[in-house]
Amino acid sequence: MPPLDRKIITEELEQLQLEETRDRVVSMRLQREGHRRRVEARDFDLKDSAARQKAIQDACWHKKGGKGVTMLFQGNDHNYAVVKHTLSHGPLIVICQRCSRVWEPPSTALNARSASPEDKALYRTLYEEYQWALNLPTDNEPSGTQLFVLTRDEPAA
Repeated sequence: MPPLDRKIITEELEQLQLEETRDRVVSMRLQREGHRRRVEARDFDLKDSAARQKAIQDACWHKKGGKGVTMLFQGNDHNYAVVKHTLSHGPLIVICQRCSRVWEPPSTALNARSASPEDKALYRTLYEEYQWALNLPTDNEPSGTQLFVLTRDEPAA
């Protein structure tokens, strides 16, 4: 058996370490690329789903009645398929039972004195839509929860 040359052994060890490092780098790059693709696919799916839901909501007449696929989102009743629901912290929202659209009171921050004219215009538009939804005729019963108000001046229990 020939004597082991330290130089050959050291070169082999360095070669093996280099190979192992390259394999780890390739694995990390593949993992990073896979993660990036999953994120892109998820973002695409979320945007696509939101666009489809918006298209359904824009086409919905929010009315009750109708039979068959052709009347799925077009109801022919004079009443609207909406429910007026009072949230536990006070605001009243309107929910369409056909397309799941929700009308909420717009944020008052959009109408503050320091708000830009664009924000104030957006507030007026959202407020008008919300008022329109509140005034829709429906024979559904309003729903709600137990109302509660948090106050800061109550003594600690």
